[in-house]
Amino acid sequence: MSIAKNQRAIKRQLGQFLTPEVLAKRLVAALPFTVESKVLEPSFGEGAFLLALIDRFLPLYSGSEKERLTQIFERNLYGIEIDPTVFEVFLQTLQKRYGFVPPMPHLHAMDFFRWHEYNLQFDFIIGNPPFGGTLDAELQDGLDKVYGWRYGEKIKKETYSFFLVKCHDLLKTGGKLRFICSDTFLTIKTMRGLRKMLMLNGTVETNEIDFFSEETKHPMLTLDYAKTAMPTDAVQINGQTIPRSEVEKTGNLSWCISSDLSRYFDGAVLGDYMVASSGMTVGRNEWFLREIRDGNIEESYSFEFFDDPITLGNEISRARLGKISPQTRAKIVEKEASGETRRNVNVVPRDMPLRLNLPHADYCPYNKGSNEIVFASPTHVIYWKDEGDAVYTYKKNGNWYLHGVGGKPFFKRSGITWQLIAPRLYTRFLPEGYILDSGAPCAFLLPGIDERELFFILGWSLTEQCSHILKTVINHTRNIQSKDFERLPYPFWVSEERKREIISHVESLISQAKSGRKFDFRSPEISLLDSLFEYVANTEAFLYRPKRASELSQLALFERPAQTK
Repeated sequence: MSIAKNQRAIKRQLGQFLTPEVLAKRLVAALPFTVESKVLEPSFGEGAFLLALIDRFLPLYSGSEKERLTQIFERNLYGIEIDPTVFEVFLQTLQKRYGFVPPMPHLHAMDFFRWHEYNLQFDFIIGNPPFGGTLDAELQDGLDKVYGWRYGEKIKKETYSFFLVKCHDLLKTGGKLRFICSDTFLTIKTMRGLRKMLMLNGTVETNEIDFFSEETKHPMLTLDYAKTAMPTDAVQINGQTIPRSEVEKTGNLSWCISSDLSRYFDGAVLGDYMVASSGMTVGRNEWFLREIRDGNIEESYSFEFFDDPITLGNEISRARLGKISPQTRAKIVEKEASGETRRNVNVVPRDMPLRLNLPHADYCPYNKGSNEIVFASPTHVIYWKDEGDAVYTYKKNGNWYLHGVGGKPFFKRSGITWQLIAPRLYTRFLPEGYILDSGAPCAFLLPGIDERELFFILGWSLTEQCSHILKTVINHTRNIQSKDFERLPYPFWVSEERKREIISHVESLISQAKSGRKFDFRSPEISLLDSLFEYVANTEAFLYRPKRASELSQLALFERPAQTK
């Protein structure tokens, strides 16, 4: 690997995006420091914030520059940096700027999570913690126990999340935290626990950063938090006051809710009617998936099962972080000694591929991600002889992350599906019979829900307003996770008469699409859905809506014609 590529790989692993000094100066310029202030920079990198802080503290002391600088590092500045290379860059900058490097009793070249000063509480914590970095494998599980839960919420096991929780704990009541972070912090579900923790303990303000640096084009913002040990009534987001009561309407505690969108969250959500799920990670698509061409596929492999000897080495190589508990290790050693085996599968290339016509008993349609809407014929099938025996066997014998089978309870059920990575919802009807792929999440009706609700919800998901709510309030990244779909508002404001009209319209769209008609969002039949779902205050629908899945399972949402004997 070249030096440049190696440096990029290290930066990704550390989640390292260094702060420009001009930005650091701007972010500390108005903070009310005194000679008594203790300031922590938990990941100072090349020292942009430390240098800006020195400039702020120097006028607070008297004496020579050398004497003042020494006092600053003795009394005010605390810092941690995991990367010794950039730590050295800071020392060199300090030497060049001031002509000497003073004693630094509170600066450490180490992992922030290995630094413990239990008696310290800080007036200010400032910096740009690593976002999306890799936690030390030896520390991961232990850190998860310490920082992985707050106020009944799971905290994502990730560098920025754990940095924020630890810094929150280190901040004294009355102290202030100012961090740079990705704007994904505002909405994504994995940051819900952090948003809740901050709102329950102080005041919050965020502001967009016009330009961060050439290192990333991703939108960045400043997070300002004042620890009051009291819940806040509102958050300030880019100059807008968002009442906490509106934030709490959203399932993800979104800080991007607005007064004009909050009304959509006064009723039920799609999760009251449907359960959404991701699909399965196959592990080796080329072995098990086949592209459909003119109604045919080519099969280039055969699948042979065999007895695979169990060995400790193999089990360790497949285990998470290469770790196995002593009890499990003892059992594996015992099995290895007795010659026990595990059923496995070999994938053997054929000398000549087989050409097979579809449908075929050994293959099922596979739900690959697509930007098609309304309905699309399958483009791939998966080898599924004996209900997927070869696929499941391969996954079971692979690395730990392949052992689970996402979405298995929903295999072959009809529902709604969409593309995982997309700027908006590209939803389509999913017929029965499909095996589900992780790149195309799906949603399925809960037990007891009238089957025509599927077409009503599909119609809503195709509207501009539904995608606007999704991308503004629920998750403004390009990912559209299964639970994001569940958090979308259910159109409780639509009258029963209008609902029947929508269902009939969507059923017609699906029928046309099955006959070969292609729709996109410019199609007038799709644009019509926005007017059909236009928000109208509907008191009756609101008052009598079912509120919980347990209630919904006992209700018929549509009258059915009486059966004749």
